[in-house]
Amino acid sequence: MIKLSEGPSFLGTLVLVFLSMAVLFAVDTFLAGADRAESVAGAARLYREGEDLMQHGRHAEAIGRFQDALSMERGNRDYQRALAEAQLAAGKSADAESTLSDLLQSDPTDGSASLLMSRVIVKQRRYAEAISYLHRAIYGEWKNDPAGNRLRARFELIDLLAKRNSKEELLSELMAVQDQLPPELERKRGRLFLQAGSPNRAAEVFHAILNDDPENADALTGLGEAEFARGDYRAAQHDFQSGLRAAPDDQEARQHLELVNQVLDLDPTIRGLGPSERFRRSRRLMAMTAEAVRNCAGQNVLPELQELLGQADSAGKERVKPAQESENAESYLGLAEQLWETRKKICKTEPDSNGPLALVLARIAQ
Repeated sequence: MIKLSEGPSFLGTLVLVFLSMAVLFAVDTFLAGADRAESVAGAARLYREGEDLMQHGRHAEAIGRFQDALSMERGNRDYQRALAEAQLAAGKSADAESTLSDLLQSDPTDGSASLLMSRVIVKQRRYAEAISYLHRAIYGEWKNDPAGNRLRARFELIDLLAKRNSKEELLSELMAVQDQLPPELERKRGRLFLQAGSPNRAAEVFHAILNDDPENADALTGLGEAEFARGDYRAAQHDFQSGLRAAPDDQEARQHLELVNQVLDLDPTIRGLGPSERFRRSRRLMAMTAEAVRNCAGQNVLPELQELLGQADSAGKERVKPAQESENAESYLGLAEQLWETRKKICKTEPDSNGPLALVLARIAQ
């Protein structure tokens, strides 16, 4: 038994033991904290080195730095994203996908990780999945500049849809950003509306640009393309001419002007033509159609086609009195349409839909 007289000595010893334990715990905590702080600082240093290597195109070395940073500070999402970006840049798509899968499994709303994943998957031509991840990036959470990053993600989606020629989806996305674009991107939006098959909206965009800058050559050419797509060739011709006056070296505008001139010189349905000119153009159109069909058919001349070609040849040689020109012009146009329809059944190759002949025949068929 402990004697009563020894009580104070025992209690003092006990207090000293607890104090010693507390001191040791505090020291251990301090040392652990210092070690942790050193690890965090070291990881941050490695991360900065990795970023610098990325800026200099040394992607493989950057991967090593980011991996080392993660080994010192596990679970740091910024380092994981940087690692995935370096892996993608180094051509290691499978590694990047694995890194991003871990990130998105722990937080499916990570907008930056979703955007990076879409880029990885595009490299693998998995376009449907890439589009899905881009939607997740647009509506996901962003640590910095959420509005700007969501808009950039939407433009990556728009560019992908444009490359895939997904017109309906492209038009929908363009409508979603129409009030969010800075002025310098308006011309791009106008061209994308053209690609989405909406020349009316494209024309509105280019008209708005020209209201502020009437000599903007790009907008004039874009407006010409919109008018051309709407079938208003006279207006398109005027716009391309204006664009070339503003930028004489614009070869694209010059090519567009040459095409629209060819269409206007060939089309027999343009308003203001006299009977003789309409007759001349109709006969020329019929002859060009017959030649195009004969060239693509080769030896595959079925009786139906042979008969139509014979009619075209005879019509091209006949003498026509002025009083009969209007009637014959209608006959020539009808024969040209029949030949073009027969072409679809016989010829394996598709005609150039943007060539003068195809454009004029399409206009007549409307």
